[in-house]
Amino acid sequence: MPVSRETVLYYDPKGGGRTTALKSILVRMGARIRNVAPDAVGQTVGFLLGRKGFDVREQPETPVLAEPVLVMDGFTDKRLEILLREMRQHGVSVPYKAVVTETNLGWLFHQLYEELAAEHEAMRP
Repeated sequence: MPVSRETVLYYDPKGGGRTTALKSILVRMGARIRNVAPDAVGQTVGFLLGRKGFDVREQPETPVLAEPVLVMDGFTDKRLEILLREMRQHGVSVPYKAVVTETNLGWLFHQLYEELAAEHEAMRP
């Protein structure tokens, strides 16, 4: 069986049942999960994923992020559909989700969060 390169960056300020259920889904799917600690939100998405060319930032700004964030890397469309379906079926709700792109690899994790929060707010009626 080929090794999956699917990786998820996951930040949850509260942890708990949602985190446990999400990890269970990802383990069953064979995807890797990298928890993003509050003191790491000032690092780039590329660094957090372990990509070459993205170095650690010394003394980064680390604002408090209020909501959970799920950043998915290396998923095909079909596998992404499976992950989202499994999350729905198991009652795992993560308000802010993104897929890694060449553009957002260089963003700071908290910048990606802020962009997702702004988009989420703009979609409210």
